[in-house]
Amino acid sequence: MLSPSGVLAAGPDADASAVEAPAPPKGKMQIGASWDQPVWADTRARERVRGDRPEGASIHVAYAAPDRRWDRELRASLEAFEATAFPEGQAPRKTIVDEPPEAWMRQLELPDIPVRWNTQTVEYLRYFKDDPKGKRIIAAWLDRMGRYEARLRAILAEAGLPEDLVYVAMVESGFKPSASSAVGAAGMWQFMEQTGRVYGLGGDYWKDDRLDFERSSYAAAAYLSDLEARFGTWELALAAYNAGYGLVVQTIRRNNTNNFWALAEVENGLPRQTMNYVPKILAAAIVGHNREAFGLPPAGQPALELMEVEVPPGTRFEDLAKAIGSDEDLLEEINGAYLRGRVPPEGGPSRIRIPRSAHAAFQKLGGDFSGLSQPFATYTARLGDDLKSIAAAHGITEKQLRKLNGIHDSGEIVGGVVLVVPTADSVDAGESPLPPIVAVPPLKVPAGKRLVFFRVTRSTASNAIAASFDVGWGEIVAWNDLDPQARLVDGQMLQVLVDEGFDAAAAGVKVLTPQTARHVIRGTAEHLEAVLEERELLRRGYTVKKGDSLERIAKKFGLSHGSLARINGVNRNHRYKAGDVIVVYVDKKHKKATTTAPKPKPTTLTTELDVAQSLAPQDREHDTELPKARPPSTPKTSRVPGRKYDD
Repeated sequence: MLSPSGVLAAGPDADASAVEAPAPPKGKMQIGASWDQPVWADTRARERVRGDRPEGASIHVAYAAPDRRWDRELRASLEAFEATAFPEGQAPRKTIVDEPPEAWMRQLELPDIPVRWNTQTVEYLRYFKDDPKGKRIIAAWLDRMGRYEARLRAILAEAGLPEDLVYVAMVESGFKPSASSAVGAAGMWQFMEQTGRVYGLGGDYWKDDRLDFERSSYAAAAYLSDLEARFGTWELALAAYNAGYGLVVQTIRRNNTNNFWALAEVENGLPRQTMNYVPKILAAAIVGHNREAFGLPPAGQPALELMEVEVPPGTRFEDLAKAIGSDEDLLEEINGAYLRGRVPPEGGPSRIRIPRSAHAAFQKLGGDFSGLSQPFATYTARLGDDLKSIAAAHGITEKQLRKLNGIHDSGEIVGGVVLVVPTADSVDAGESPLPPIVAVPPLKVPAGKRLVFFRVTRSTASNAIAASFDVGWGEIVAWNDLDPQARLVDGQMLQVLVDEGFDAAAAGVKVLTPQTARHVIRGTAEHLEAVLEERELLRRGYTVKKGDSLERIAKKFGLSHGSLARINGVNRNHRYKAGDVIVVYVDKKHKKATTTAPKPKPTTLTTELDVAQSLAPQDREHDTELPKARPPSTPKTSRVPGRKYDD
């Protein structure tokens, strides 16, 4: 198995016309080679892959069972076979065999990866030949292989590697560029994020190079080359690709042998999955060279014939597919790095692939893409922004904004992300929404300071808020009467004292002011009335009559029994005396039989807070313990944003 953080250059300087993808220089790939395309590797990190490095410091992670998409059922059958053929907990058995045990195996053509016959490979060959489920999975993989095989073999050959390493991609992803795993590996070659960065695979909100079949293939060739240079055999190199080179080095040292097959036999050797991984690749390669012997079709799907073209920022694949008579799903597959159904909306033209058959239709556009889709503008999100408020500010719904930006999950944006929004003249102005209510404790504003408000979103962390305003978290806790151990909740409003000259735009943070928000003191009548006004309700009083009960009064004003009890702070079975005045919430048009409501009971929340001396910057880090953040989404709980899956 082999991520998106830093954005890296994405190809050669592009001209405006469609061209064949340029080929890199022939010959052995060099460490840190700066080709025109497409590996920009971290030279120092690659040296660590190839050379000595302390135990436990591998940039790779240990293997974990994958969570595939398109071939999930097929892989479940394969895993069931492995559990039976190579059961866990059994004593190690002899792995290497002198020759294949069956005559038909001795007639098979071997791949260009060195093959030492072993019991696992033999069992996989029998499974792929004789078991209907085994034949089904290898047939499906070989069928998809036809789309990409020629290009991947060419890349491996250019790097001076055995071309049959293409079967690594088969076992990793079944040649699906959008494949993902439970531990966060992605793409045809299943790069982890950190490993991907080392080998030039960058990414951001709009793009993930690991899902580009060509760029990731160059990166995989570089990584495999480095692993072979480090270990000297393809068996160990493939084991390191799967389990992480740090673990393989540690296992070699612990058992004092560099023989993969010996490590597969000893107790406390390589992980069980890795012991199966290498023989499985060898078996898949053998089947690929001997399809007739396994009763499989001689060829799979036809090879993709592609051209590279330039498109302007923000071009949607759906619109382009209609314009050139191509298939949208195919365009998204061959341009898998673009996560959200369109190329990034800023930064100049993007280079994409289209089928050669659609090239003539593309040329007819003449570089004029104005009629493909609605014009759009861009908006750079700031800390404190959320999709709902951004949508409202641009006259559309959150659902429409998500569709515009290919956000198909429940994810929230973070500061710095560039979003596509409608142009000012493409939406109706509509009614101006009421200013948001900011209900906070009273706070004295000292000279030289001013008050601003910050809305918490699901993507904001406490330390990021404090850093953006250059204040201590303890100060924010005090100003807002917060529990420092509790987590912030989406939608909470925080008040912050900033210098008079504070520039929110320069700080990359979205704020409200007393002029742009409805600033009220928390727990006061004004606060309650403001909240009710948003619901078109009034806070009124009702004089209890003889025979009244809470349930009867609630029904009279369209409230639930529990709501009325909660409003007045009593139990549901509380009995009022005739003449008592209680609080009811009523529709503005139906306040008959009501009177002025009693004032809310005073609370400590309405007591004005004194502003303590601000902490010096060096004291702020430890002034109050930050609440623990909610654990981030993982590939198990959240898919790649905007991705379409086959399940």
